[in-house]
Amino acid sequence: APTPVPEKIYTQKMFTPPTYRGAVQRKAILDRILNDSCARVVVLQGPAGHGKSTLLQQAKSACEARGELTGWLTLDEADNDISRFFIHLQALLASLEKQVDAESPNLPERVGKGGRAPRSDWCVNRLAQLGQPVSLFFDEFQVLTNKSFLTFFRALLEQLPDHVMIFIGSRSLPELGLARLEVNNQAILLQSEDLCFSQAEVQDFFAEAQDMDINADEVDAIFEKTEGWPAALQLYRLSLVRPAVRKSLGSIESFRPHQLTDYLADNVLSLQSPEAQEFLLHTALLNRLCAPLCDFVLERDDSQDMLQSLERAGLFLRNLDSELRWFKYHTLFSGFLAEQLKQQDPDAVPAIHRRAAQWFREHDMHDEAIHHAITVRDYAFAAQTLDDWATGLIMEADLMTVERWCDRLPLDEIEKRPNLVVKAAYALAFLRRRQKLVPILKILKKLMHEDNEDLRTSPRIVSSMVLVIQDDIAGAQDIVEPVNIKDAETEDFNAFELGAAANLKGFLALTASDFEAAREHLTLARAHGERASAAFSWGYSISTAGMNLIVQGLMREALELFRLGMADLRTSLDESVASAVLLSCYVLALYEIDDTQAAESNFTQYHDVIANAGLLDYLCVAYVTMARIHDCNDRPAKALELLEEAETIGHTSLWPRLVRNIGWERVRRALVSGELDRAQAIASRIEPDDEKPVDGWFPFSEDTEGQAIGEIRLAIHDNRPEQALKIISRELGVAQRTGRVRRQIKLHILDALAHKQNGVDNIAHRSLRKALALAEPGLYLRIFLDEGAGVVQMLREDYAAYTSGSGQPNANGDPTHEFVEKLLRAAGETLRDDEMARTLPLEELTDREAEILMLLGSGLSNKEIARNVFVSENTVKYHLKNIYSKLRVGSRLQATSAARQMGLL
Repeated sequence: APTPVPEKIYTQKMFTPPTYRGAVQRKAILDRILNDSCARVVVLQGPAGHGKSTLLQQAKSACEARGELTGWLTLDEADNDISRFFIHLQALLASLEKQVDAESPNLPERVGKGGRAPRSDWCVNRLAQLGQPVSLFFDEFQVLTNKSFLTFFRALLEQLPDHVMIFIGSRSLPELGLARLEVNNQAILLQSEDLCFSQAEVQDFFAEAQDMDINADEVDAIFEKTEGWPAALQLYRLSLVRPAVRKSLGSIESFRPHQLTDYLADNVLSLQSPEAQEFLLHTALLNRLCAPLCDFVLERDDSQDMLQSLERAGLFLRNLDSELRWFKYHTLFSGFLAEQLKQQDPDAVPAIHRRAAQWFREHDMHDEAIHHAITVRDYAFAAQTLDDWATGLIMEADLMTVERWCDRLPLDEIEKRPNLVVKAAYALAFLRRRQKLVPILKILKKLMHEDNEDLRTSPRIVSSMVLVIQDDIAGAQDIVEPVNIKDAETEDFNAFELGAAANLKGFLALTASDFEAAREHLTLARAHGERASAAFSWGYSISTAGMNLIVQGLMREALELFRLGMADLRTSLDESVASAVLLSCYVLALYEIDDTQAAESNFTQYHDVIANAGLLDYLCVAYVTMARIHDCNDRPAKALELLEEAETIGHTSLWPRLVRNIGWERVRRALVSGELDRAQAIASRIEPDDEKPVDGWFPFSEDTEGQAIGEIRLAIHDNRPEQALKIISRELGVAQRTGRVRRQIKLHILDALAHKQNGVDNIAHRSLRKALALAEPGLYLRIFLDEGAGVVQMLREDYAAYTSGSGQPNANGDPTHEFVEKLLRAAGETLRDDEMARTLPLEELTDREAEILMLLGSGLSNKEIARNVFVSENTVKYHLKNIYSKLRVGSRLQATSAARQMGLL
C-alpha cells in the first residue's frame, strides 16, 4: 500500500465508519431520533463500547436513504486548536456544496462592507444556501474542551435552519445548553441506558450468527450478564466458539462489566493464529494504523493484508477511509491488547513507541510523533519534533497546540533548543500564561546576551512582545528599538518575527503620537506577514492601523479598514488573539458612530475571544465600550458585571493600568448619574500611577479616558471649573501639538462644560463648536453623549441657535447643524419637523443592507428575505438591526417609511 500523504486536512476525519457484518439495525432508536419533526439536535452520550459510532452510522445511512445531504466529522484532541477545527469544518461544508452542484450560483456568503458575520452565522449561512435537508454527524465530541468551541456550537444549535439536523456522539455530556433545547423539544438526549440493546435486539444480534447454534437460554444469560452492552455482546459473539466460554455463562456472575470484557477479549485473542496475535498485540499501542507504519514498526511487509483480514473478521478494527489506508482499533479492545503486551513482552513497548515516533516524524505527522516519543520519555526526540513543527503552528496561531506539548516536556529539553524557547514564549505570552512564562523568560534573557550559532530566531523580538503584553511599554521600546525591520529578503518564521516587530513598533509609535511612523511600520508589518503567509499578524496590523486613524479623527477611514480586515478570509473565521484585537477595535468604532446594535452583536458573539485578547489596550476599549452600551440600553447591572469582569482580568493578568482605567470608568458612570460622593469615593481608591508617562505618550485606551480626563470630570462636577480648566489647558496643548484629534474633541467638550459651569456661555459654546467641527468629518457621536445631560443641554442650545422660529437653518447658520441633529437624535431627543429633517441615513447602507431593505419594502417576511438572498434568518435579523440603526427607526414599518422619505425605495 502506498504511504499516506500528510495533508492539512485529514480526510479520514470525515470518513463514516463502515457497516459491519452482523450489525443489528437499531430500529426503535432510529425511529425515535429520525421521525421527530421538532428535534434539531440528537446527542448520544455513553462510555466507550456503547455503540454510539455504529448508531450514528446507521442514522447517517437512513438520512441518505431519505435523500438528505450528510457529512461526518470525527473529532480528536488536536481540534481544540481553532484553526485546525475550522479547516476541517470548512472542508466538510464544501463537500456538501459539491454534492449539490459544483457550479451552483449560491456560493457561500462572503462578509462584505457591513462587517464580519458571527462564525456560527457563517456556518448557518452555508447550510441555508444548500436548500435541501442536511444532517451533520460529529463523533468523539468529548475531546472538545476549548470554551470557544462550545460557545460556537451553542450558538449554532440555537439558530439551525429548519432543514438541518446535528447528531453528536460523546462519552461525556457536552455543555451545549441541551436542557433548554430539550424543554423546547428541539433536542433528544440518549444516554448509556438508552443505548444498550434490548432483549429482542440481543436475540436479533445472535440470530445473525447462525453457525454458532446458540440457544435461547444462552442468549438470555448473555443479555443478563452484559445488560445489553454492545461491546460485550460482540466479544461474546467472537468468543463463544470456545466451549469454555459457553460453560462460563453460568459461573461469572461476580464479573463487573470491564472484567467481563477483559475475560471475553482474552478468549477472542486466543482464538487467533500466533501470527495474528503477535500483530494485534504489537500494533495496539498505535492510535491509528496504516500498512507502511505497521511494516516499519514490526519490520514486515504484509501489514496491509493483515489489517484487511482482521477488519473483515470483525476484530474491533475499523477502516478510517475508503482507500483502506488508515485503520483504528476500538478503544476497549486496544486497551486490553496494550495491557496484554505489557505483561507478555514489556521490552517491546518502548521499541514500538520509538519506531512509531520515527515513522510519524519522517512523514510530517508531528502530533503522533510527539505522543509516541513522550510516552517512552524520549523527550529529546519530542522536543526536536516540536521545534520543527512549532514554526508553522505559531504563524498559523495554533498556540494551544504549542502550549499543550510544551507542558509535557521537561524545561531542560526546551532550554537546549533556543529556537523552541522563542516559539514557546510567543505561544505562552499571547495566551497570557503568566506563570508558565516565568522560567521561559529567564532563558530568553540569557539568550539575548549569548552568541549561539544554532539560534535562527530572535529572542529580542519576542522579549519585547512579552513586555508589551505585560504592559511594560517603555521596556519594550528599549528592547525592540535596535531591530531592523526593513529586511525584505526574509521569509517564513523570520519574516513572521519581523512582522511582529513592525507591529510592535507601529503600536509604540501610535502610543508616542508619531502617526506617520506608525503607518509606515504597520504597512511594513503587513508586507512581512504576506511573505510569511502568517494570518496571525494580520489582525494586529489592521487593528493598530485603524486605531492610528481613529486618534487622528479619521473614523470613517478606520471603519472601512476594519470592515475590510474582518471580511478577509485570513481572519473571518479565526478566533485567535489576533482576531480578538481586531474585534475589540471594531466594537469601539461602531459604538463611536452610535451603531450600538452592531457593536453589541459583535461583542456578544465574540466575548470569549475578546476576553483573551493578548494586549491590555484592546481588551480595555472593548469592555468599557460594551459596558457603556449596556448603560445606554438601561442595563446598569450588566454594565457593572462587565466592568467587574474586566477588573478581575486586570488583577489576574497583573495589569494595574487596566484596573485603574476601569476605576476611572466607574467614576464617569457615577458622575453621569449625579452621584458625586460615590464618584469621589471611587476615585480615592484608584491606585495612582507612580510612573510619570513620557510627554505626549498616550496608550490608545487612554486617548479620551484615563487619569487626567477623570480628574477634569471630577473637578467640573464638584464645581471646581478653574481647576478643570487648568488641567484642560495643559492637556489640550499636548493633544494639539501631537495631532491627537480625538483627544482634542474630548478636551474641547470638557472645556465647554467647565466654562458653562463658570457662567461664560459664549466661550462654552465656542469650545463646543470646536469639538463639533473636529468630530463631524469622522462622525464621532458617542464622545459627546458619554459626558451626560450637560452636553445634551448645550447641544439643544446650539441647535436652537442654528434654526429660526420656523425651525429652518439660519442663512448664516453654522454648517454643523445637521451633525448636531444627528447627535440630538442619538441622545433620544425629538426635533421639530423631524420627518422633514430626515433626509439621509446616519451612515451609508452596504450593498447587502440595501438589497434587504428593498425586499423589506416589498412586504417579505424575514424567512422569505433569507430565502431570497441565500442567508440564514438570523443573518437577516443582524442586517435589519444595522438598517434600523442607520435609518434611526425601531421597526419594519418605520424603516419602510423612512426609506421612502430618503429616496431609498
